[in-house]
Order: sequence, then C-alpha cells, then structure tokens
Amino acid sequence: MSYRVSLGHHNEVQLPDALCQELGIEIGDIMVFGAHPDYESLIVTKHSDQALTDDEIMAAGNLARVIPYVFEHDQHFVE
Repeated sequence: MSYRVSLGHHNEVQLPDALCQELGIEIGDIMVFGAHPDYESLIVTKHSDQALTDDEIMAAGNLARVIPYVFEHDQHFVE
C-alpha cells in the first residue's frame, strides 16, 4: 500500500484524519522516516518504541512525533 502526499510550506507532512484512521496512526505516535531506494519517496512506519522522549526523537534524526497542526488553508493532498 502506498499514498502520495505533498510536503507543506515548512516541510510538514499532512496526514488527513481519514488516512490516519485507515493506517492506525494517532496523535503522539512516533514515526520512522527513511528514503526509498529510488530517492523520490519516503517510507514512513511506526517506531517500535513509542515511549521515547522528545530529546531521544531529536537525537535519532529520522524520527518524528505526530502532532496536531492547524494549516493556514485547508488543502487535501492525498491522491
């Protein structure tokens, strides 16, 4: 399964509610980001340890926590 989303103005990845529900992603989840071998795609998966601190997430370099974000305009990027 794959989805296409666009990066936002500050390189945020928009995850619409419907997509989060389908994939079982919730606010606060820690995600792992990796480059796909074709260099044009990201692979995003849930991290195996959801108890990491924000400092541990920052130190890893390829992790991010899902946070609520209010967009300046309501655009849907999922194709």
